[in-house]
Amino acid sequence: MGGSLKRVVTGIILIPIVLLTVLYAPVFWMFAFSSVICLIALLEFSTLSVLGIRDSVFDAIGVVAGVMVPFAGFIFGPRVYAPYLIICSFLFFLFCMLRKRDLRDASIDVAYKTFSLIYIAVPLSYLAFISGLANGRSWIILLFLIIWANDTFAYFAGRSLGKTRLLESVSPKKTVEGAVAGLLGGVVVAIIFDYYAQLGMGPLISATVAVAAGFIGMTGDLAESMLKRGAGVKDSGTIIPGHGGLLDRIDSLIFPLPALYYFIIWQMQAY
Repeated sequence: MGGSLKRVVTGIILIPIVLLTVLYAPVFWMFAFSSVICLIALLEFSTLSVLGIRDSVFDAIGVVAGVMVPFAGFIFGPRVYAPYLIICSFLFFLFCMLRKRDLRDASIDVAYKTFSLIYIAVPLSYLAFISGLANGRSWIILLFLIIWANDTFAYFAGRSLGKTRLLESVSPKKTVEGAVAGLLGGVVVAIIFDYYAQLGMGPLISATVAVAAGFIGMTGDLAESMLKRGAGVKDSGTIIPGHGGLLDRIDSLIFPLPALYYFIIWQMQAY
């Protein structure tokens, strides 16, 4: 099966599953869903670490700590994350000291494990937090549509019109023209969705949200590209046929999820 056809078939299968989960899963199962995503993403992220010798036990501990983040949030709310991260960082250091590992590897490993919680586990848990808000499921669908529109418009515009490289050292194929087209595509989708879903934003705020989410999502995509290039790999994994790893598919959602949550909270307080 060709690469493009494989991508399309995989999308046709996975997108309805994701949408049905977002629309109908109870809040607890949304946190469980977030934990599963964290599990896979953290396993993939561990392969991007530039270590000389890996410690499989410490890798497992890091993944478990990340998987527990959404459940900790379900019990205590987002306020638990600051103390949770501090405690995990302390325990990571303590574990490496007791293991008497090479200090260079231990230092890099502790930094990667702590960063994986901040970069992956905490942001992804906001998927479940948003689902528990008023109209939260519609907001999640809106974010997905903005990111998907951004990727789609950027891809086709970049291929047909792209001439100016965006950040060649990080992602050689991305262009300024594609990025602009992606942002505009997200704006169109957001305005249309807001009108029919009755989120009450209006065209101006819808456009602002779309541009902000698109820009933040694009930065997340480039951030993962930077990590992959640093590790010398093309994809974070192979779990999704035609798409690479799970982390390759959700990199554009990682940063926008908490941003959207706090925007909704702000909007609810303002009105």
